[in-house]
Amino acid sequence: MHALWFMLLALAVLAIAYRYYSAFLAARVLALDPGRQTPAHLRNDGQNYHPTHRWVLFGHHFAAITGAGPLVGPVLAAQFGFLPGYIWILFGVVLGGAVHDLVILTASVRRGGRSLAEIAREELGPGVGRVAAAAILFIVVIALAGLGRVVVGALAESAWGVFTIGMSIPIALAMGLYIYKVRGGSVKGVREATVVGVVLMLLCVVFGKQVQDSSFGAFLKLDEVTITLLIAAYGFVASVLPVWMLLCPRDYLSSYMKIGTILLLVAGIMIVNPLIEMPLLNSVGPGGIGVEGEVFPAVVRGSLFPFVFITIACGAISGFHALIASGTTPKMIDRESDCRPIGYGAMLMEGLVGITALLAATALPPADYFAINTDPKIAVVARVGADGQAQGLARSVEELRAAGSALTAEDRKRLASGPGEDLGAAAGREIALSSALRLSNGALAALGYHVAADEAHATELSTGDFARMGVRVEDLPTLADATDEVIAARTGGAVSLAVGMARVFSGLPGMRALLDYWYHFAIMFEALFILTTIDTGTRVGRFLLQEALGRRWPRLGDTSWPPAAMLASGLLVVAWSYFILNGSIATIWPMFGIANQLLASVALAVGTTILLKESRRPVYAWVTLGPLIFVAGTTITAGLRSLFEFYVPMALVPETMTKGLVNATVTATLLACVLAILVMSARRWRLLLAQRGGA
Repeated sequence: MHALWFMLLALAVLAIAYRYYSAFLAARVLALDPGRQTPAHLRNDGQNYHPTHRWVLFGHHFAAITGAGPLVGPVLAAQFGFLPGYIWILFGVVLGGAVHDLVILTASVRRGGRSLAEIAREELGPGVGRVAAAAILFIVVIALAGLGRVVVGALAESAWGVFTIGMSIPIALAMGLYIYKVRGGSVKGVREATVVGVVLMLLCVVFGKQVQDSSFGAFLKLDEVTITLLIAAYGFVASVLPVWMLLCPRDYLSSYMKIGTILLLVAGIMIVNPLIEMPLLNSVGPGGIGVEGEVFPAVVRGSLFPFVFITIACGAISGFHALIASGTTPKMIDRESDCRPIGYGAMLMEGLVGITALLAATALPPADYFAINTDPKIAVVARVGADGQAQGLARSVEELRAAGSALTAEDRKRLASGPGEDLGAAAGREIALSSALRLSNGALAALGYHVAADEAHATELSTGDFARMGVRVEDLPTLADATDEVIAARTGGAVSLAVGMARVFSGLPGMRALLDYWYHFAIMFEALFILTTIDTGTRVGRFLLQEALGRRWPRLGDTSWPPAAMLASGLLVVAWSYFILNGSIATIWPMFGIANQLLASVALAVGTTILLKESRRPVYAWVTLGPLIFVAGTTITAGLRSLFEFYVPMALVPETMTKGLVNATVTATLLACVLAILVMSARRWRLLLAQRGGA
């Protein structure tokens, strides 16, 4: 089966949904009024409230909501097969995600740009508001940690990627200053800055290879801890600076890169028409994922139902969007009628992102998909595996000892062998595949692998080399050599998506020799997606925290007072950085998916309350109540299963006790908060229906 027909079907469904269903929602359910004044005009302060051109704001909003979720979620969920993810993204975004975003954005605009927590307090009562505020803050931290963990994994040890993404910050600052200080915010100024900004970003991608290969590139080859700290610093700065200076122009620049790349990828899929190599449906068992008779390690834990829904997360419906739709965006809406293209339209575009990501990832051979997205343990010295073959890093203790002179201090550290320790002591140990692949080329060459001892990366490993370590691959060695990157055991979904995208782009006429550029272009594209969500999400979280602090100390609730803004931003950044530094994609992503979908349940409950109270007909509340029933049911089920099947067992093992306790506590707290909100919401709905029935 080929990708073309799936892409055409998705485009048709999304177009019909925007033309007819969003028009019904805007005209009948919400009755959008372009003549009603918005908070951007009523409270214009040039800092947070600022009337913004519809398409500039569309760019900001799309860039802010479209983070790692629609890119990484579908890629990780591809382990279940192609069809489950495709169906859920396509119909979930039309009937759930886009409705969720439009309703919350409109509600916030009509309430002075208030946050979701404040709207919940107003519509459902102070008790619900307090519970919602606590739950939302928890969810913001987990969501930003999940998104940040993906970009850290994608940029680690990649000077090309770090250079390109790093350059986007000064480019965005220059754009903001030019648009608003030189051109006074004019449309012409926006166009001029956009053209220059996009050209500069593309040049950074092109010349990133030269930077990586230069002596300066060694300084940009950063480990995960350093990248996490740099992202934290960026999130803090972007949160406290005025929106027009960095956040809005960078998001606007990113949106052009994002939308342009997605459209190019759609066109590439239609022209190249790659074969979908992943089966329609895979089997999930205790031993891993069954793919046409072969068993591979699971990318994410859990069965098809309900975990496919929380794994895909943002591609179909995202509670995180409610924070943006009640955070920065409503404070910049120029006319109320702009809510339709910005709220509903941007979410449909995100659904398209999810579809294209799924198609690109499932066009990889299944063996390569699992080799990239899993990081299995391998024996330091070969053992006989289930297939009767000896598998491990070294063929024998003698070979390992003979390679001792080629081992660097870092190599010994990766092998858990101290300086001067007999390497024979490592015979019974196991290390992660990623650690083996990061051994120096000198060490790998001494162990008999097909690498050049003087090269920096092990990009020349053959199919036989991987088989020695017990990992089956197909095209991966060729792809690694072409991209000049070690791409095996790069968990998190970002690398496999970049490889899939690069394969599609390099399949276009005249592009086959440029696969390495397309790969790093895709990495840049993914990192832009994620960082724009981190900067906006941190700012939105800062607003929420300041609202809570402001009730106790009013001065701290002033969003324009720099000390309060810096305090709230700093607390949030420290919190989500902790989870990035102390977790992995296997532990953070399921928590992120559960937290994200629980937040969507809260937002849909608030939306249902508003529609029961304000819509022309109570029956219109089903546009949010229907998705709420499905999303809440699947997510609460996934949350309970994760709690008792994954996190509690982790807490009982000494090595993972702290992580298990933290994960279990956070998940249990979120579940309790959301269940309380749903119960109190149901009581409010009964009262509203009784009042409307008696009117």
